[in-house]
Amino acid sequence: MRALLLPLLALAASVGLIAVHLASGGDDFVPRSPADPCVERPLRPAAQVDDLEPLVEELVVLGVARAACTLRVPRERLVLALPVARDRRAIADDATLARALKGGLARTLDRLERGDRLPRASALRDAYSDQLGLPGLAEEAVRRIPDGVVDDLLPTGAVLRRALDDLDVLAVIREIDEPDALERRLRDGIERAARAEARERLIGKLPGPLRSLLGLG
Repeated sequence: MRALLLPLLALAASVGLIAVHLASGGDDFVPRSPADPCVERPLRPAAQVDDLEPLVEELVVLGVARAACTLRVPRERLVLALPVARDRRAIADDATLARALKGGLARTLDRLERGDRLPRASALRDAYSDQLGLPGLAEEAVRRIPDGVVDDLLPTGAVLRRALDDLDVLAVIREIDEPDALERRLRDGIERAARAEARERLIGKLPGPLRSLLGLG
């Protein structure tokens, strides 16, 4: 009797859960369709950005969606397909995918710039001084540069645009081994290139003797 009772109780519990689900409108459930990648997402205010990482993250998330729109596929499908060569080819060849991604990033950067959503370099001063790999004296000197001079030396849009120009998106695509890797590798690549560009701009504007004094060669 006990052996028979346990399955009956389990069945009764299952029926009860189904009844509650139906009573709450579960019979009307329709799977959500993927979001339309061509619908532009709202931009975050520039005042909320004081580091390169969140800025580049927004650029990449919106840029990948732009690329998916260009390729006429849901963003989720694009991200899931990239790690597998056969799945990628079902969307486009690697060169076309790379152009779409780079174009999506570039158009997103244009949108951020037009919408005045790029923070000034002076707002990113701490991030630059911490991440440029400068000697201690040079790092302290960067912190003391007047805001207007920093903004003229390191216009955020120009620094990021050069970083995108230097980014080898085709290599990024071919190195991806999991869906989560796309945005991470794009972010890392853009951040590295942006830091290198900022460092080059800063050092290039300094007179030779001052570069030597600051330990910059």
